[in-house]
Amino acid sequence: MKKTRREIDALGPVEVPIDSYGGSFTARAVANFQISSLRAPFSFKAGLAFVKMAAAEVNADLGHLPKKHAKAIVQAAEEFIDGNFDADFDLDVYQAGAGTPYNMNLNEILANRANEILGGKKGTYSPVHPNNHVNMAQSSNDVIPTAIRLAALMDLAPVFQCGEDLVESLEKKAVQFEEIVKVGRTHLQEAVPVTLGQEFQAYADSLRRCLERLGTAAMELADLGIGATAVGTGINTHPQFAKKMCENLSKRLGLRLRRMNPFESNHSMASFLAVSAALRGFSTELLRICNDLRLMAGPLQEIQLPEVEPGSSIMPGKLNPSVLECMSMICVQVFAMDHAVAVSAQQGQLELNWYTPLIMLDLLHAQEILGNGLYMLRTECVDGIEANREQMQTVLENSVAVATALAPVLGYHEVAELVKESKKKKVPFVSVVPAQYKKYLNAAQLTQPNRKVHLFPKFGDLKGKILA
Repeated sequence: MKKTRREIDALGPVEVPIDSYGGSFTARAVANFQISSLRAPFSFKAGLAFVKMAAAEVNADLGHLPKKHAKAIVQAAEEFIDGNFDADFDLDVYQAGAGTPYNMNLNEILANRANEILGGKKGTYSPVHPNNHVNMAQSSNDVIPTAIRLAALMDLAPVFQCGEDLVESLEKKAVQFEEIVKVGRTHLQEAVPVTLGQEFQAYADSLRRCLERLGTAAMELADLGIGATAVGTGINTHPQFAKKMCENLSKRLGLRLRRMNPFESNHSMASFLAVSAALRGFSTELLRICNDLRLMAGPLQEIQLPEVEPGSSIMPGKLNPSVLECMSMICVQVFAMDHAVAVSAQQGQLELNWYTPLIMLDLLHAQEILGNGLYMLRTECVDGIEANREQMQTVLENSVAVATALAPVLGYHEVAELVKESKKKKVPFVSVVPAQYKKYLNAAQLTQPNRKVHLFPKFGDLKGKILA
């Protein structure tokens, strides 16, 4: 039988593990919500602790909290960020709405530890009380969204860094492959010539735009609703509390944080939805690019991927596009989590959206796996991609990809007949083109048509002269 201590809250007596820094609220939450093995990520715990540290200091500066109490709370919060109380902050992410269990769990941990620092004991809540002091001028309704915003901003840093690194890697490949001409494809069929470098530059540019969109969305996370308390009125707060909280957190985290409409902050989750949607858009482009690379490395044999692991447990020597497959699954998971965030954002009623624990879980997890995936994709795949030049050249020489260049010269239908002839005879297209027109079939020049490498005769002058 584990030893316990008895605490009394508004619902009556509660048995709390004697060594726990959590209290009655934590004990009830642990008993009530045993749903999954999922726990809050570090960034959310840190964001929540930063809010508590800032609130203690601001309340002390405003004369509402003894400075020694504030100092003890800040020290306890720093120890919490260092992981000292992870075993006591172990609530299931699926819990009561608005994240009240999370807020009270940390309030109790910090109060108990602060009292130890000040010479007291766990469970006495004297001189520091979890509600009266640690939670002073706060509500779960404004604390949790604020903590999520701070966590999301912190977690976006590696996403941006790894994303920029991947863009640079793709651009290096674009330069490396800029003179390699290949068959371009639309509808998975041969179209017109393109360079491998042009394809990779397009990938780089599309992902750069994704980063720009994500950056625009992320700016909304810097708008904080702390000080709104329960419904936005700021009840039980000093008139300067919200402003000073933004100033304190900005200085502490090195961010430019601003106040937002407090009535909006508790019920509108649109800022989280904007970031989630940007992550979905990023993943959409990544999935498309991964699919292209899989085709180019597989059936088309145009590129060679780095060998990262055996591809089969039964087929010796088989190699699979393992990194691309992993990245693709990450993208699909981000889609799913974005959908959960979108549905959650719709669920706010009146003055509160209480789906914040679910939004926190899915938004932060999406950022985590996307950031790690971007790093993996670059280091284990893109950096090591090599071109199969001979394969692309062979396919190009035996394709009809250059046929379109003759359309302004001979006419669409006339060229179509030549294409049919080459296919019927199963010979390269160039072999059925009269010698005087072969000068228009330089595949490399066709990848840069705007450079005016040649002038076409007037269409009317030549129409019908080739075909009898």
